[in-house]
Amino acid sequence: MEELLKLEKHYNRVKILTIVCLVSLGIISIFSLILSQSTIKEMTKRIFIIDKGAQFEAIAGVVTENRPVEIGYHVRRFHELFFSLSPDADEIEATTNKSFFLADESAKKLYEDLKEQGFYTSVIQGNVIQKIVIDSVVINTQMYPYGALTYATVKQTRASSKGEKKLITRCNLEDMPRSVNSPNGLMIRDFRILESKVYTSGKSLQKDAN
Repeated sequence: MEELLKLEKHYNRVKILTIVCLVSLGIISIFSLILSQSTIKEMTKRIFIIDKGAQFEAIAGVVTENRPVEIGYHVRRFHELFFSLSPDADEIEATTNKSFFLADESAKKLYEDLKEQGFYTSVIQGNVIQKIVIDSVVINTQMYPYGALTYATVKQTRASSKGEKKLITRCNLEDMPRSVNSPNGLMIRDFRILESKVYTSGKSLQKDAN
């Protein structure tokens, strides 16, 4: 009789231990599933972008949270493509064409005006290397379309001289579907130069405009 009682106690212990193990495994499984789902969800927010051989990681979020950063990058990228020039006609055409994907016909009109004034011809004939340095971009996201005011320094290097000028531009930006050519999903509207003032030797891109 005692052996039967011992056997029953032993059976109950094994039963309890088995139940505890199963419950523990169930809890661990559920926790692992929740953790894996969270990890997958987090990873789907990560986008890897390759630009000129370098890999960058972008983390997706609510559009309104990241919009000021995207607007700033979009405006800076447009200015770099449009205003950074080398004395090569094909290269000038290639980079300005890329900038046209980021802006409307106002950018094309400015390009045609500068071309008609002989600006690009003087860059090519004078072997001028022009680079733009963005000093700051002031963004207004409180109203739509968004507004952007850009302060920059344009640097021109010639064979025998260097020149710099202060450049101030203004534009509006509207949302549009994202694409390869416009990954930020923005379009620059009503782009214009407010001021292009020489403060060292060099020739102005364009007369001061209002």
